[in-house]
Amino acid sequence: MAAIDFTYQYGFFSKVAANSNGRPGLSLATFSADATQPYFFDGRARAPRELGMMMYTLSEVVRTHYFKPMPTLLDPVLTSHEDLLRLEGFSGCCGVYARIDLPAESFDSTRQGRGTTNVDFNQPMRNALLRLRDGEDVDFAVGKDEVALSRGGDRVVEKKVKLPLRWIKSFSEVQSYQKRLKLKFEVPAAEALRFSRSLPKSSGPKQVSYAVQTGRNLRLSMRPQRGAVKFTGTHRVKAIESLLPLAQKLRVWASKDEGTSAWEVVLSSGSFLLVLSPEVHRGFSGEGQLLEELARAPEESVIAQIRAQLAWGAHISTDDVSKKLGMETRVVEDVIAVLSTRGLAGYDAISENYFHRELPFDLSKVEAMQPRLKGARRLVDEKGVQINGGGVFLVRGTGTIHQVKLDDDGKGQCTCPWYSKHQGNRGPCKHILAAQITQETDA
Repeated sequence: MAAIDFTYQYGFFSKVAANSNGRPGLSLATFSADATQPYFFDGRARAPRELGMMMYTLSEVVRTHYFKPMPTLLDPVLTSHEDLLRLEGFSGCCGVYARIDLPAESFDSTRQGRGTTNVDFNQPMRNALLRLRDGEDVDFAVGKDEVALSRGGDRVVEKKVKLPLRWIKSFSEVQSYQKRLKLKFEVPAAEALRFSRSLPKSSGPKQVSYAVQTGRNLRLSMRPQRGAVKFTGTHRVKAIESLLPLAQKLRVWASKDEGTSAWEVVLSSGSFLLVLSPEVHRGFSGEGQLLEELARAPEESVIAQIRAQLAWGAHISTDDVSKKLGMETRVVEDVIAVLSTRGLAGYDAISENYFHRELPFDLSKVEAMQPRLKGARRLVDEKGVQINGGGVFLVRGTGTIHQVKLDDDGKGQCTCPWYSKHQGNRGPCKHILAAQITQETDA
């Protein structure tokens, strides 16, 4: 598995401990790639138990491989907007995405800055999260403050890890799936808990399941039904079970045919979103859903214009940006796809808007994360694409010529083995991309 050596440097261990006022304090240590120790947030949690359980559940997802058991030491990413705190992470297999959204109303806050960082989730802090209780005055701080482990020194806590390239790449790919999710149903938390407890703790990696709503009830089915939500890996859904006793309701989202689903636990203080890849063995990183947008990427000057509009927004509408800049919405969408591969944008299926973040990794080390796109551009540069008329292109393959057919919307079909195997469900092959690039250039 491709990876880069990476070292987190935290100013102290994240922990739950009494602060200078004698009250419990939850302090999250931070790290950013430029070696600073950002201080984003300071406030009092209005629902400490919910906050603790959401963070513990997120850390459980990040530490878990749902397909192949492997050790992992990855820490979640936190983004602070002026009106929202958002924590994100992927399972070790990259097939499950988890996100916590905490609106400003969740805290009595004195400081809320803007930025993105990693946060240290160590085992003692995780254990302490489970002990947080409502009725306590719990101060919540993100950054280095007075409850740091080493108050008088500059001690740095290091975690040396193999940071998988696919973990980084998943941040850009998962947004493509979220854009196609639609709300299917919602049920009270008590019913959601009953449903979760009825699920098998494990299932075959290729076993397809369906969540079916009947009135206010949910049940599991092994057969497709009208309105049912398709998913694989019942053990992946059970990741949210510990949150349901505290929740208000569960909302379930799904794509039309892909098998991608999202399970949103709504609590009084925020929400927890769990997004499942189409199959247990498929991580989000290898899907290639953004390749078509990346192939159409405009000049860097245009990208810079649109990037300037992000401004750490928690809810960014592409329609609003296109109107403000006088650009086509498709151009804005394509640019944000480029920005997402640089760790600068994510997508929120619930609000149907993008949000700005800057991943705390040096993405210059992972420029080769899109081999299909690189191969397509090489084919174009080496004159390996011929226009045959009627939307048909002849594209050079390995020892043969593949025929690519693009429809009026630019979607393609190809005669290569990749397309025959995946039928476009995992993004376009390099031959289709090469034809699309040629078509755009020739237009």
